[in-house]
Amino acid sequence: MINLQSAQGEVSHDQRLLDCRADVEPALLQIIHEAKKKGWAPAEVAMAIADAADDYILLLANRKTTSH
Repeated sequence: MINLQSAQGEVSHDQRLLDCRADVEPALLQIIHEAKKKGWAPAEVAMAIADAADDYILLLANRKTTSH
């Protein structure tokens, strides 16, 4: 179960990113842990997550450029 905190809007952008990472990282580590139990190497899981995250960033960027 993923238990995330609500984002704090009254802080700087940099602080929001730090807070987000601190909140999301335990869930990410849990995914890696569960994948290891299924036989995936941690580096494989990390690369798959990074690749998926990169694809998602590109999708978001594309949405911004086409929504003008």
